Amino acid sequence: MATKEQIAKHIDKSKEKLAEAKKNAGENKYDLAVRKQKKKTKRLTRKVAKISNDEKNAVIRKTKKKDRKAKD
Repeated sequence: MATKEQIAKHIDKSKEKLAEAKKNAGENKYDLAVRKQKKKTKRLTRKVAKISNDEKNAVIRKTKKKDRKAKD
């Protein structure tokens, strides 16, 4: 499985390609290349969010329920 750092690199590349696609599309609002890059960027950001949420939940699961209730 990919790490957050690896996915962050892919996000940066995707954003660069998105900017280039927007420049090439010009006034065309519904350009296919732009839409594909937007989708890819959104998908990768959701993936990073999921990984970070899973890490956070893993830490929470390691604590005992009594300790969790005392912190709340």
